[in-house]
Order: sequence, then C-alpha cells, then structure tokens
Amino acid sequence: MTAEGRMLLRAFSQLGVIDTMCHLGTWPYRLTASADADGLRAYARRHGLRSLWVSHLSALFGFDTHTGNRAALTECAGDELFRVFAVIDPSEADWRSELAWAADAGAFGVRVAPGFHHYPVPLVAEVIDAAATHGMSVQLIARMDDARVRHPSCLARDLDVHDIADLVRSRPEHPLVISGLNAADWTELSRHLSDAVPETVRLDLWHVNGPTGIVDRLDPARWVFGSGLPVQTPEATMLQMMASDLPPDALRTITTPRL
Repeated sequence: MTAEGRMLLRAFSQLGVIDTMCHLGTWPYRLTASADADGLRAYARRHGLRSLWVSHLSALFGFDTHTGNRAALTECAGDELFRVFAVIDPSEADWRSELAWAADAGAFGVRVAPGFHHYPVPLVAEVIDAAATHGMSVQLIARMDDARVRHPSCLARDLDVHDIADLVRSRPEHPLVISGLNAADWTELSRHLSDAVPETVRLDLWHVNGPTGIVDRLDPARWVFGSGLPVQTPEATMLQMMASDLPPDALRTITTPRL
C-alpha cells in the first residue's frame, strides 16, 4: 500500500466508525474469507471501529438459521463491540419463535436474505412487523458478492430492485438497512418510489466501488458504512470514502448511523 493509502486509513481510524455489515464464519467458496470473534476484534482495533454489526454465515448456508444464530450470540456474548443480528428465514415454520428467542438472547437486530433462502421478497414485510414488536432493527441483504465472479455452485440470487421498492412502499415506517446495492440501484430504487424514499431507509457502501469520486455524489444522510467483511475487503470502501471530497460532518453521518 502507498504512503497516501496508509495516511487515509489512519484518518479513517480517527472517526470511530460503526461497521453495519460484518459476518462470522467462512464464505463457502473461498477459504480465506473467514472470520471469528477474535479476528473481528483485531479488525476493529486496526481501524478504530466502535461497533460491529454481525451475523453468522452459516445461518445463510445451513439447513436452518438457528445454528448460526446461536453460534453468533455465543461467540459475541459479553463484548460490547458486537451487535448481533439474527438471520431470520420467514419460510421456516418456526421463524417467529426463532425471532423471539433471538430477541430474548440479546440480539440487536434481524437480517433477512431472500436471495439465499429462496422466498418471495414480500414475506420480509411480516418479519419487519415482528421485529418492530421487539424493538429490533432490520437489514435486508440484496446481494453479498458480485454476480460476475460468483461461484457456479452458489444458488444465491440478487434481489430485483422493483421488489425492494414494493417492500419499502409497504412498510415505510420501520427503519430498514439494505445491503449490497450500488449507486445505479439506488437511482432505480428512487425512480420506482418516485423519489419519495422514506427517511428510515439506509443503504450500505461496500458495493459502491465504481469510478473515483462516486461517493461524492451520494447523499450522506442515506448511506452507512458497511464493509461486508470477511466476504469483501473493507479497506477498499474505507479508502474510497477518505479519498472523497466529503466534508467531516458528512463522514460522521455515514460512519455513525442513528437508526
């Protein structure tokens, strides 16, 4: 890395960032894409992060979500650095019981991944309603990797933006963080919603990795920092942010979301 790159990362570490999209476990198609709780703690120390929002990758790829959710809560127990998001699959018969158990066990929020669990996006609306009764935040995983380099054995699909727009339109009151959209997707989402995107909707930055300066053209009140670690390389997003012309107050808005 260049001296300028190291300088930008040092500046990033002074912001006290909240990373809204991290994972425990191993990405099945790349052995080196793996993280345990100690690895995430080291990542947080290295970059001055104040909080990590985490779930377990095995809840996306396993036969059920409970095993991964339990592993995440166990690994992160007692450490204020972590905010555990339980992965909920509304096509499972007992998903409401799983959500209630996760809330009682200390989960901070809920993640849903229709593209991995292969159910219609409108089912997420029921999860949003149930999460609201427990005071839990909701994150929708629209994609986790770039389809152009996706392993052929991976059956996950990217979500259609118009389906996301219909979901947002049906539940405009409850906060929702959407992970894995890019700037073009955001433009399309806004168009579907006639530019009336509820203020409660946020999007994370890890997939906004296009031409230099693209971050400058985003609304900082709409985006949050989410790295996608360990599936993605977090420094790419960090460097893009710090190389932008965003003023300090905009950087604080992105890196310390209030949801």
